[in-house]
Amino acid sequence: MNTRSILLSLMLSATPVLSASQALAVVPPVDGKGVPALARCWAATPGSPAKALQVLHFDKIIFMIGQGQLIPAVAADFNQLNALRRLTELDIKVKDDPRTVADLKGKVLTFLGALPNAANRALIRIVDVEYAVICGQ
Repeated sequence: MNTRSILLSLMLSATPVLSASQALAVVPPVDGKGVPALARCWAATPGSPAKALQVLHFDKIIFMIGQGQLIPAVAADFNQLNALRRLTELDIKVKDDPRTVADLKGKVLTFLGALPNAANRALIRIVDVEYAVICGQ
């Protein structure tokens, strides 16, 4: 089958199907070496020499809480914790350590004051994660 016949079959078929030999995508190689994103920036104040500062990393975690009750870390926080909106996108902003693997659901639950247990984890759905880096002081 040549390129023209593939295009013709795609145009004529309501649900095109390609065989493995017809796929044209290129799968990128896997980089198995994770290196922490540590960096330094330079800052100067008037009358002082520039000094190296650590770059700070932040995550904005966008998440939703499913139907059900979250179990708080402190029992007195039950009503306040479970008053949070359900099935609505919410977000938190947290400092990130680039030398570690981020447990996103754990970060959300800890931020909210909920226990990071299996029942609570099942209620959290991570929608997206955005990040920022700034020159720290």
